[in-house]
Amino acid sequence: MSLSTDAPGRLDGAGGELSRILHLLADDVPESTLAEAVRDAASRDGATGDGATGDGATGDGATGDGASGDGASALRRAALRDAQRVRALLDRRARREQEMQVLYETARDLTSLRGTDDVLSAIVDRVRRLLGCACSYLALVEPTSGDALMRVTAGTRTAAIRSIRQRPGSGVGGYVIETGQPIATSNYCADPRLRRERPVASAVALEGLVAIAGVPIKLGPRVFGALFAAERHERAFGQSEIALLSSLAAHASVVIENARLYERAQEASAELREANARLHAQREVLERAARVHEQLMPMALTRVDLPHLVDTLAELLDGTVVLLDPAGGVLAHGATPGAPRFPGPVGGARPAGAQVRVVPVRAGKDAFGRLLLARSTPITDADVRALERSAQTAALLLLMERQSSIVAQELHAELVEDLLAGRAADPAAFRRRARRLGVLDLDHPHSVVVLTAAALPRRRLLAAAVEFATARGGVVGEHAGQVVALVPDPDAGALARAAVDHVRGATGSPVTAGAAGSASTVDGVRALHRGAARCHRLLLALGREGEGSDIAELGVVGRVLEDTTPAQVQRLLDRTLGPLLAYDDRHGTALVPTLDRYFAAGQSPPDTARELGVHINTVYQRLDRIDQVLGGRSWREPRGALEMQMVLQFHRLRR
Repeated sequence: MSLSTDAPGRLDGAGGELSRILHLLADDVPESTLAEAVRDAASRDGATGDGATGDGATGDGATGDGASGDGASALRRAALRDAQRVRALLDRRARREQEMQVLYETARDLTSLRGTDDVLSAIVDRVRRLLGCACSYLALVEPTSGDALMRVTAGTRTAAIRSIRQRPGSGVGGYVIETGQPIATSNYCADPRLRRERPVASAVALEGLVAIAGVPIKLGPRVFGALFAAERHERAFGQSEIALLSSLAAHASVVIENARLYERAQEASAELREANARLHAQREVLERAARVHEQLMPMALTRVDLPHLVDTLAELLDGTVVLLDPAGGVLAHGATPGAPRFPGPVGGARPAGAQVRVVPVRAGKDAFGRLLLARSTPITDADVRALERSAQTAALLLLMERQSSIVAQELHAELVEDLLAGRAADPAAFRRRARRLGVLDLDHPHSVVVLTAAALPRRRLLAAAVEFATARGGVVGEHAGQVVALVPDPDAGALARAAVDHVRGATGSPVTAGAAGSASTVDGVRALHRGAARCHRLLLALGREGEGSDIAELGVVGRVLEDTTPAQVQRLLDRTLGPLLAYDDRHGTALVPTLDRYFAAGQSPPDTARELGVHINTVYQRLDRIDQVLGGRSWREPRGALEMQMVLQFHRLRR
């Protein structure tokens, strides 16, 4: 039936209704408004349909208007239902477009340079906005324990929910992590599927959450986190919402995996940078070592002196370089301008603010000392390697110096041995030989020192004597089992005592030194040796072992006696002077000192009294007492007086 011919009045009403429906669609009203319009129309149609007979009584029913009205009402209801379906379709499309826009924005975040937490926070915010829920949050699995720890949240109110920890199988998060499946509950506390632990349930209750939906964050089959949406009242999350949540969770997994890959790349990059730095440092070490080698090797080959070596090292290493002997003495010292200076002895207090490195100077098992570097700037491994290589060169130079010294000492010892041999050397030939060796210039007066040390090995005594004599421009050799030093010094007595002090300080053992001096000819030096040897024998005979003396200091004993022994000297003292010494010891007298002054005063009692500061009668009384103790006056006779004076000289020398 045509609405335009059969029921113009009714069609006008229906057309108006249709126009109103179209306006509702055009105004983009919600689907719920259209549903309400459908219900209203049905109610009106039911009311008017029940009064069709009444309309016919007034004459309208006779003309068929009731039938037309029913058709218009049906058409109106159908139009409203179609409009409702169109509205629902448009809403779904709009919602889908909104979801696609959110996914697009999230995907765009994945390609940005934003931080991981920033992107994850954006995802959580979009979940909350898109699903229209009260809050949303994201948790990640802790690798060591397997628990889910909260990473980012949006819309939460309490700190408890932000620090929640869910074990596998516990709560929504534990269920998702353990099963790898999504889950949604409209009422968390009442859902029988969930196993709730008190700390988690308390945090959820404190936050006021009721409905919760969670989906896994996966990388392949492995679950390493979960994404949640939560509401503070009961709510049934639909499948489309779970699907959207899963899509955002997939994006989150990409973010987290990218972060892991980026972290791994950063670690690899850091390892590469570190390796490159090590290679660079190693290259510097090699280059520095090469430069040091280039300069040190010619020095070793040309046998430069130690000060030159140390000065070169100080310049290469830009600091203060000191070469120390095993005892800590300075062998050589060099420094660049501005380098640290030691406030005291080297090896003691360090310079303020200075870096110091010390390396040993060794050649095999032989230790030659230490090489020290000090400077204000940090000392690198390359510097230490260069210092160690320099120590090797220093050891080589010191070893060659030692070998040269050994050879030179052997030549000097041969020279001394030939000089003191039984057959005298040709003076002119000897001088030429000494001149070639650069020693024993007899144009200067020399003294001779003979040394022995019973408790000291011969080689140690010889080495200490060589050190002593070389420092004074002399030479050392061996003759008749004794060490003999020839030194250009006319003071033989002082030289002997200096030799004793030096050897004792160097070895810790006592040494006896007899000396004689001085002479400037070959024959004169040979004669001096005989005098020094006699002085040495007399020192031992007099019990003065460990002392040093000149033959001239022994007086008449040194001139008269040639060979004697300590036992012979003791017997002579006991026989001649022993009774007087015993008397003085028993009675507290001074007979021996009086006798000594008596002979020193030319056997004059008055002069003796003046010397002793006593009365002359006291001197006469003491002389009489000496006669009584010795059993006569024979000691006053010329022969006895000579013997007594000799014994008194022995007594003085032994004290």
